[in-house]
Amino acid sequence: MCIRRDNLLSICLANIIIFATHNLNLTLKQTLLCLLFGAFTFVATAQTPQRQIRFHTIGNDSINLPFNSEYYLIEDSCAQITRYCHFKFADKKFFGKFKDVSTADPKLILAEGSYTDDGLKNGLFTTHYLNGNLQASGNFKNDKYDGKWQLFYESGKPELTFEVTNGDCSIIDAWKPDGAKIIDNGNGIYTDDLGSFYWKGKLVNGKPEGTWKLIRTDDITNTPISKEYFKKGKFHDGERGIYDYTDSSHIALVNPSKLPFVTAEKMYISETPCNGVRRRHIVNAQYRDGLSSFSQYISDAVSPYFGKIDLKGIENTIDIDGEISEKGDLINLKSDGTLNDDIARGLILKLKNLPSLHPATADGKPVKQKFTISFKIFGGAYQFRYRFLPIEN
Repeated sequence: MCIRRDNLLSICLANIIIFATHNLNLTLKQTLLCLLFGAFTFVATAQTPQRQIRFHTIGNDSINLPFNSEYYLIEDSCAQITRYCHFKFADKKFFGKFKDVSTADPKLILAEGSYTDDGLKNGLFTTHYLNGNLQASGNFKNDKYDGKWQLFYESGKPELTFEVTNGDCSIIDAWKPDGAKIIDNGNGIYTDDLGSFYWKGKLVNGKPEGTWKLIRTDDITNTPISKEYFKKGKFHDGERGIYDYTDSSHIALVNPSKLPFVTAEKMYISETPCNGVRRRHIVNAQYRDGLSSFSQYISDAVSPYFGKIDLKGIENTIDIDGEISEKGDLINLKSDGTLNDDIARGLILKLKNLPSLHPATADGKPVKQKFTISFKIFGGAYQFRYRFLPIEN
């Protein structure tokens, strides 16, 4: 366990300087840590203000790290968790014992355990929530779950009990946040939460059975992205799109993300700086039967109307803008003042009768979303396309 440093040296000596590369396809919280020349600098994109994340160091390998509640590195002035640990800078790996404490109350131990010299989790690990309630307790062996584990919700109610024997995981019991039991002695319908996705299927005696489906968390249509098939607890085969596989299951019954402290091992920078405004989780409007079905509703609504109009000689595009309300209805529809105002008004009347969508949400709360649809008329025929416009974060 590293020793806290009270008298900081100058920045170039007391702090290691990190260089963060930001791929255009990644968020800041996916930024990897790199060490440069024993000095410490954080470099982000031109659109991102420069940030400094201080690592209080002592000796060659002891270090104190500032994390937010999700175990992303953050400016120490607003850190919620401080990790006392040993760290191999060259390999970017923890080793030996570590202890995570509440920055607000250093007497509150949030997590503790031990890493091997190779950076593998080994032995007993115990974690707590910031409110002091027990979060999880169990053993690791060579970075893998080992033996019996118990997980709890922040309220203190039980969440999950599972056991791993020789690398083989069995779910014993599971509960919803309200205390309702969903897995009893290894039997029931289980959901393996991966964050943006989840696997869902039946458990028999703690093992997957029958068909399991991988689904996007925000997809209200529950359309499977991937499927796997099990028989008597054994993986048979899987499919993802047009590809089939038989080598092994892609399901981890207990995802590592269930233990937030594991995120610290990635040394990611928090996307939101100290005292910054966190980006909202935006989900676009959806139709309960999928957007292809919604497109068919549009076609069914406007086809009879166009059938009554002589489109010969008309070469034009009619743009109609509007919004999807918090209730999912198309509202405030208006055309852009084209030469075919009469046709545009007729189309608007038809569009108002479309079925409601599931509204867009920001952090789970319904919000309005701008909507646009274009009708291109040419050669006596027509075609249309529509878009849900981005919601400002």
